[in-house]
Formats: sequence, structure tokens, C-alpha cells
Amino acid sequence: MKKVLLLVMLMFSVATSFSFENDLTSVCVRPGTNEMYVGGEFKTIFVVDKKTGSEIRRLTLETKAMDIQFSQDGKNLIVSDGRKVLFLNPETGEQTYFVKASTARLFENAPYFIDADWIFSKSVIVYSTVDGSIVYKHTPGFDPLDAGFDKDFKELIILGRSQDIKGEKKLIVKEVEEANGYNVYNKAYVEQQNDKKGSGFEIVDMATKASKLKVEIPYETSKSFGLSISKFGENYFLSCWDMLLKVDGEGMATPISCADATFAYATNVIMNSKKIMVSSTKNGFVFDCSTETAIPFDARQNNEFAYSKDITFDDVNSYMLNADFTVSVLNEKSMVVQRFKIDNSTGKGFGVYYYNGYSKKEARDKEANIINEVGGPLGLATIDLEQHIGSSDVLIGTFETIEKAEEYKAALKSKGLSYITKIAPIE
Repeated sequence: MKKVLLLVMLMFSVATSFSFENDLTSVCVRPGTNEMYVGGEFKTIFVVDKKTGSEIRRLTLETKAMDIQFSQDGKNLIVSDGRKVLFLNPETGEQTYFVKASTARLFENAPYFIDADWIFSKSVIVYSTVDGSIVYKHTPGFDPLDAGFDKDFKELIILGRSQDIKGEKKLIVKEVEEANGYNVYNKAYVEQQNDKKGSGFEIVDMATKASKLKVEIPYETSKSFGLSISKFGENYFLSCWDMLLKVDGEGMATPISCADATFAYATNVIMNSKKIMVSSTKNGFVFDCSTETAIPFDARQNNEFAYSKDITFDDVNSYMLNADFTVSVLNEKSMVVQRFKIDNSTGKGFGVYYYNGYSKKEARDKEANIINEVGGPLGLATIDLEQHIGSSDVLIGTFETIEKAEEYKAALKSKGLSYITKIAPIE
């Protein structure tokens, strides 16, 4: 765990120096238009044509865009940066006002967004996407992890953080048997059905503000990557990192088995809440809530690898945003019908950057020898890492195209370069 954490920290320290190198986080379609908005941990939102991927304009922000949504009339572009929610002009990016919300959840083309504040008020606060005013504040009596709505926004669905629960066996609808071979969902279900841990779960009527259902479920969900909360028919569905749960009207949670289960790097509810899309690395499945069946999909080409970052939709298609700035378009049958790549260049070429993290000179010299062995024949300047000790963004090569930069990075890796190299447009 400590090694993973260190790697994440190193990756973050490198990425913070670059314009578009930080993670993509969100994608959303503006109602009534072909405009798709793409944001991330950088201060730019790309506006592209959802049918072709061609750029329409770029919006420059004063902060990062961790999540994006629109008001239902498409007039307000709403952006969460992890500390506050900004209301922006979708044509210019100009900020009109903001709301402080450190744990915000945004929804596509919705009348509301929420703040699941488990630290201070222990409440779920519902805000209007028209003017940012507070519509309702509900304190569930447990620490809220996240919340969602039914498709008509008549019910507020609140999911709690992990907590100790009593009488877990009585809450288990049916014990899950360990599967033959590895299955992401099965592993989580087996581990959690007897661990005396669970989550609070509550349904609130938005019209009367009355609690309709309040129970404990014997599973702990995670918000570390994808998490979606929805309702179809009389059942509620929770899709998270390594589980897919159905909660009935009595509050009994049933784990859903899926042969094509995968870690949810991205998940969202599509097709008017009838289906749930789950994706890992451009591949995953679409779960049909009406039939409780899953259809696998795979949008990868030529053994490529890129994590999925977010999913959005319109009346016809679903759009999967991937870490390599590509968008995979799937139709209602879960078939890939189009792919395009968002142009994140600045017109000044692409730089390859190195994280100079070794503390010993002999290790730095070994890394420098690899860099110069690969870069020399390409006409790149000789690199002396002793001049950049502790630097997280040593520029080791500049190229006209991202393809050439990627070839150079791959050559460094094949020679055994240990520390992280990143590619970013030259500012």
C-alpha cells in the first residue's frame, strides 16, 4: 500500500507542472446542442463537437474541473473543483457565482447538485442548478458518502460511509459462494458478507421532505473511482468500484453477480435509468436493470491501454472519456459506433519530462546514461541529472508531434528507465 501511495504522489508531483498532463476527470453534453465539455485537473475545458470530436472552443478557468454538469436549460455550466462549485457562462467560461461545497456530486442536465458533507454538518445539502440556492438540507443520522436521485428527481437516495453494523447475518439476502477463478464482484461480496461492516441507506421524498426508508445494508461501497446511485422500477441500484448492488423497497440489498465484472474506473446511469454502464480500461459492461443482465463491450484497439475516466450520454448514445484524451461512442445496443481523440496540443510541440527522484548519484547517473543513449541519436541535448536534483519536471526532449514523443518515451522504458516520464504540450 505504501509503495502505491508513493507512486501516486510522485505522479501527482510531476503532473502539476504541466498544462494538460493531469488527469482527465469529467465529460458532459450541453442540452439541446452538439457541444461536449471535457475537463480535468487542469485549468481548461475543451468544448468539442460530440459527433466529430472537432474543437469548437476552449474555456480558460482559474481552477481545475473535477466534475461538470449543466442546468436543464443549458444556460449554466456548473463545475466542481473539489472545494467549491462554480457557475460559469458556457460560451465564455466567465464565472457568475459560486457555492462552497467540498464533497459535491453533479448530475447530467439536472435541477440539482448535492454536497454530501460528512465532516462538518453530517448532512446532504441539495442545491438548485438555476441560482445555487439551497433547496433542502437533510441529516440522515449517519455519515453520508454520496447521494443520487431517481430519474424524475422525486426521491433523494442517500448512501452512507462504512460503519459498524449489528445483526449482519439477518441483512444478508443470500450468502455468496466463492467463485472458481477470480471475479472482482465475487471477491468483494465474499469478503464483506461477514465482516460486521456496512453502510447507512435512506430514501427521502423531495416533495414532503419525509424519510420513506432508512436501513443499514451489509456492504461497504467506495467513492474512490466510479460510483453511481439510481432507481429503476421499485429497486435502487448502487454501482461502485468492485460491486453492483440492488436494494429493494424494503431495504434488503442483493449483490448482483456478473461474469464480466470489472473495476469501475468510470460508471454512470444511462438510457433513462434503465441501464448502468461500467468501464475499466475502455472495456466493461452495460447492465440492464429491467432484465438484470449484462452485455460486455470492448472499445480498445490494437491492445491499447488507457483508463476510462467518465461517462456521459444523450438521447441516443453513451460517451466514454478515456485517459488518453479519446472518446468512445456506444449506441443503445452497447456497440462501439465511433471513436475520436480530443486535440490537447498548444501548437508549440510536446515535451517529455522526467522525475529526478533518486537520492544516490550512481542511480541518477544510470538514469542519465539511458536518457542520453536514447536521445543522442535523435539530436537531443545531453542531460546531466546532477543539475536537476529533486526536480519533478526535467525536460529531456521536445517533439513536433505527440506520436514522436510517445515513441521516445517507449524507447526509454524499453532501455530500463526507472523513474516516471510524462508527456505534455509545450506552453
